[in-house]
Amino acid sequence: MICFILLCVSFLSLSQAKNHVLFIVIDDLGFNDVGFRSHEIKTPNIDLLALQGVILNKYYVQDVCSPSRATFMTGRYAMHHSIVDWIPPKSAYGLPLNETTMAEKFKQAGYATHMSGKWHLGFYKWAMTPTFRGFDSFLGFYSGGEDYYTHQSSGAYDFRRDPTPNCGMNCSQINWQDQSVYSTTAFTREAVRVINEHHVQHGSSTEETPLFLYLAYQGVHAPAQVPQRYVTPYTNSILDPKRRIFAGMLSAVDEGIGNVTAALETHGMLDSTTIVFTSDNGGPVLGGDAVGARNWPMKGGKHSIWEGGVRATAFVSGAGIAPSQKGTEYQNLMHGSDWLPTLSKVAGYDLKGTLPLDGISQWSGISSGKQQHDQENDSTRQRTSVVLGNATNLCSWKVGDPRRTKYDGYDDHSWSSDSAGCGFGLRDGDWKIIQGYGGDPDDWCNTTSNGRTCLNRTATATKNNNDKKKLTECPNGWCLYNITKDPFEYQEISKDHPDVLNMLQSKMKIILETYTEYQIDPSCSTAKYKNNSHVGKSWAPWC
Repeated sequence: MICFILLCVSFLSLSQAKNHVLFIVIDDLGFNDVGFRSHEIKTPNIDLLALQGVILNKYYVQDVCSPSRATFMTGRYAMHHSIVDWIPPKSAYGLPLNETTMAEKFKQAGYATHMSGKWHLGFYKWAMTPTFRGFDSFLGFYSGGEDYYTHQSSGAYDFRRDPTPNCGMNCSQINWQDQSVYSTTAFTREAVRVINEHHVQHGSSTEETPLFLYLAYQGVHAPAQVPQRYVTPYTNSILDPKRRIFAGMLSAVDEGIGNVTAALETHGMLDSTTIVFTSDNGGPVLGGDAVGARNWPMKGGKHSIWEGGVRATAFVSGAGIAPSQKGTEYQNLMHGSDWLPTLSKVAGYDLKGTLPLDGISQWSGISSGKQQHDQENDSTRQRTSVVLGNATNLCSWKVGDPRRTKYDGYDDHSWSSDSAGCGFGLRDGDWKIIQGYGGDPDDWCNTTSNGRTCLNRTATATKNNNDKKKLTECPNGWCLYNITKDPFEYQEISKDHPDVLNMLQSKMKIILETYTEYQIDPSCSTAKYKNNSHVGKSWAPWC
């Protein structure tokens, strides 16, 4: 009897043990870039994790960085957390302070929480920086893009170390020591340091203080920079110089991920670590941030809400995945807002205290292949629709201008010139509807050193970026696709399915009633640089 009780206690202890969690975000990764998809770029560490995990085959994010990162952190759509476009560095706004972040939830569950990499959720006030939003420490940059070596962003240095929680003005440090250090290397080194120190302080066990590590690489965002040693292996296999440099950038990230998982394995932590891998949006294939990513065979790319802009590469690997699920593809619809509720099943935190969530827990479906619905907890229902949100790149406003919260002409389903620049999308079951226009890029083309190259489908789609005529105009202001039958968005079929169109228009009308956008702080509108003796002008909160 005593043995039976001890066995039950032991089993209960094991069943309640929490996993370490490594959450990896790759910046601007295209749908056809990682090795297990492209078979062109060598990503052996990423490929192995995917093979040992579950690839998310119908996974969506927002079409650009800040909205997706805010969605990961809050479990809420961009139209609800208000970050509907990327945040320029001089902007007096950020992720609202009444939003609860994933890091805060992990901390409530007893985790040590650390971040290495790109923040991009606002920094005009110290309260908006990572260690005030749930992280115990942070190394990286606050803004959205910069030089990989000099860490210059829009005219000032942006690379910081915040070593403690609530690390503000008298705590945050300019990380001048990493000036000239390639950022992928610096972020990997910091992640390894966090793991090493966590093991020293807490050991490998997850029973007392498990680890949550948010590793948000700058790679493979523009500019196209990488040490030559990562490019050289592709000299003969990738002929296009732009794609070859991009391949080197992704290989550097892959090496970094391998070093991080090796550190976990060294300390006996890898087998108890759940690993999330996701891109923040589709690869950019048009404009200045297009440095070689590819989304083929998907249409479009970053800044658009065609599939190439919002359907992303992601997988879950490591602890908690049933052996029967390893190496499989998850076919349920999933969105970036699902991470916060999904990981609650891994970390054991509750979902109380957040603003209303748009995400649902997909953990049982991913980990065991069986989606379980708790009748008392609606956050476990199976997802049937995804709000894709805005196409961001054609919006006519500039930062500082008031942003509209409704789409002109919506009530009578008409298409105004205003809504054309900021289309809005929804996927519902097999169907996808876009109001207005899905944004540029709107074709099946990618960027190369010799200009754009297109699939035969759009051999004529070599239009100038400034041309006003769009390859895909939505008739009467609406595009409709059956994404299950037509995943590459070849056939616009609104004329053939007026009943479906009317039904989805009605759904979108209801959805847009809760649409909201960020508000610029009028008392803090003028950004101010700091001066540092090592790096000169540097970014820091100014309000």
